[in-house]
Amino acid sequence: MVGIDIIEVERIDKSEAFLKKIANEKEIEYAKKSSCESLRHQRTAALFCVKEAVMKALNLGANSKVSFKDIELAHQPSGKPTVILHGVAKEKFDAAFKGKKIEVSLSHTPNYATAIAVIISEN
Repeated sequence: MVGIDIIEVERIDKSEAFLKKIANEKEIEYAKKSSCESLRHQRTAALFCVKEAVMKALNLGANSKVSFKDIELAHQPSGKPTVILHGVAKEKFDAAFKGKKIEVSLSHTPNYATAIAVIISEN
């Protein structure tokens, strides 16, 4: 399964309330890590795209009861992005994709943010 998302960065809400709605504390720290407001906004857009891409790869729609916070963007020490699932998203993944894992990649520019999520075999 594959999920992909792209969004114009300017369409992403810059408010603290929006960031708190979609992100946990670690993700908020990641988004705010830069002193550059434009880069913080790009990171928020990319964070949103990762969560949307994972939902698409898992075939989870609006009625799935999965919240954005059920999908956590983390980073390995090398900087490689990874996804950690919680709550309903984890339950649905474990039930449908035993022996699989999710790989993600994301990118952003001042104008666009994009992400892809691919579910693959663990070995």
